[in-house]
Amino acid sequence: MEKINMDSRSTIKNLCNWDVYFNLINTVGDVMIKANATRELLNGEIVSQVNNNNVFFVGTDGLGSHARIYIENPELRQYIGFESNDGKKKQDIITDDKCEYIFNLKTQKAFEDNVNKSIVTEHEKDKIMEYARKNKINDFEKIYFLENYTNRKFKQ
Repeated sequence: MEKINMDSRSTIKNLCNWDVYFNLINTVGDVMIKANATRELLNGEIVSQVNNNNVFFVGTDGLGSHARIYIENPELRQYIGFESNDGKKKQDIITDDKCEYIFNLKTQKAFEDNVNKSIVTEHEKDKIMEYARKNKINDFEKIYFLENYTNRKFKQ
């Protein structure tokens, strides 16, 4: 694995449909990232956030699963241990592609099993419901299940 330059910057993306805020560790200050927006941060600061178990970065398991902030630099994700360089281990986050995959599953049971496994945090529940609205999903059983699972209404 290549050495990561801690003084270089990497882009991070807020995966939430709301703004997120956190304190910097290596310097004095705070960071605010608007909903679904990106921002650049020093690699050293990102590593410090991960090492200090900032849930926005490390997610629910400390390995980036269900994280609220996604590091767009694949080498840095590998360095931190969120992914492997052979492509076998990928960070488990919710994207539009993953939502599309879940909605395209043929059976209701497969859909429910994947939602239960993949949609864990509040921001993920919000994300999949927003995806369903945006794409005008017209499947009563799936929407009914999602409304009960996420405690959010399809129609606003």
